[in-house]
Amino acid sequence: MEQSEEIIKVENLSKSFGTTDVIKDISFSVYKGEILGIIGPSGSGKSTILRCITQLESVSGGSITVCGKKLVTAGIYADKKTQRDIARSVGLVFQNFNLFPHYSVLKNITDAQIHVLGRSKEEADHMARQLLSRVGLSAKADNYPCELSGGQQQRVSIARALAMKPEVLLFDEPTSALDPELTGEILAVIKDLAEEKMTMVVVTHEMAFARDTSNHIIFMDGGVIVEEGDPQNIINNPQQARTKAFLSRFNA
Repeated sequence: MEQSEEIIKVENLSKSFGTTDVIKDISFSVYKGEILGIIGPSGSGKSTILRCITQLESVSGGSITVCGKKLVTAGIYADKKTQRDIARSVGLVFQNFNLFPHYSVLKNITDAQIHVLGRSKEEADHMARQLLSRVGLSAKADNYPCELSGGQQQRVSIARALAMKPEVLLFDEPTSALDPELTGEILAVIKDLAEEKMTMVVVTHEMAFARDTSNHIIFMDGGVIVEEGDPQNIINNPQQARTKAFLSRFNA
C-alpha cells in the first residue's frame, strides 16, 4: 500500500485519569484508505485513544494530527476553529449506538447535517435515505430506535456518521453490545466500507475480522503498544508473550 497521505498521526500520546496512567507514550499513524485494527484486553486504553482523537477526552501529553492539521502539540491544543474543523473530519461509531431515542431514524441522520454542516433539509434528507439504502434499512426511515434491533440501531449509527462525510471513521467495539447473531451484519457493513477504501480505525474483540479486514494491527495492554504489524502475523504468529497469552483465548 502506498503510504503517502497520513490521515492520523499520534506521537508520544499519554492520558491519565488522576494518578492512573491509561495511555503511556504511544505513537502510530493511519494512512488514507487504510484500516487500523486495535485489539487488546479491557482497560488497555483502546477506547481512550479514540476518545482523545475525537476530543471527547483531553490528552495529558503528546501530539495528534488529523488530516494535516495539528489538534494538539506537546499537550497544547489548537485554537477552537481548528478543533471544530478537525472534529468534522472524524466520525465515531459508539459501542452503544448513542441514537436519540425521541428522534426518528431519518431525523437521527439528518439533524447534524442541517445544524452542523448547514445542509438544507432536502439535501440532508436525500443523503440520509441514500445511506439507509446502503445499510439495508430503507424501510425503517420513519421508525424510532426502540423499534429496531441492536444490529439495526448500529447500522443507523454508521449511516449517521457517514452522513457527515468524514475523512476517517472510528469504531469503538461496534459489535460488543450485540447478540452474536447480529454481529455479522455490522461486520459486513464495515467490510463494504473497507472495499470502498474508507479510512478506518476499528477497536474490536472480533479477532478473525481484525485479521482479515485490517491492513495493520496494534495490540495494546496496560496503556502501551505491545506489538504491531501485519494482521496475519500478529493474529496467527504473535511474537510477544503477552500477545500470545491474549490471543490464546480466541480461535481466530
